[in-house]
Amino acid sequence: MSKRLVCWFSCGAASAVATKLAIVENVGKLPVVVARCVVRDEHPDNDRFAADCEKWFGAPVLNLMNKEYDGSIYEVFWARRYISNKFGAPCTLALKKQMRQDFELPTDKHVFGYCAQELDRWGDFLDANNIDAIAPLVERGITHPDTLAMVKDAGIELPTMYKLGYQHNNCIGCAKASGAGYWNKI
Repeated sequence: MSKRLVCWFSCGAASAVATKLAIVENVGKLPVVVARCVVRDEHPDNDRFAADCEKWFGAPVLNLMNKEYDGSIYEVFWARRYISNKFGAPCTLALKKQMRQDFELPTDKHVFGYCAQELDRWGDFLDANNIDAIAPLVERGITHPDTLAMVKDAGIELPTMYKLGYQHNNCIGCAKASGAGYWNKI
């Protein structure tokens, strides 16, 4: 079975830059798949951002969606009967992690958009997931503000959630958000 490079694009600036770097670095080396786990409750502007990024990547974005829950965090909450606990939000597991696991092949090399300041989170992710994965931003010391600037420098308008003052492009009313600043904006 041949190896492929799977770039997990979440419609955030960090995953966009990580994807672009991985594509450029791997031209002619590995087949590349840019995969997006569609969550219906993210801002609708994400579709525009994904289309702009497709042009920048020079590669199509493959949209994956958990049909059991119609890609909706609310359907997950109703089915699982909770919104979040000490282990996180069930929507992340059902709509993103499960979709990744259903799609991945044992020989895949995965690309994720963890930034340089997220070294601890990246280590935790690697410990919790038995996959061949890289984080080009961590490897290059690229921070989240750097990724915002790189997307703008590419001529791509940032997703609306960033323009509304949020640090990340999560769902509107993200169940994992714990800071007062985030919820004050909501």
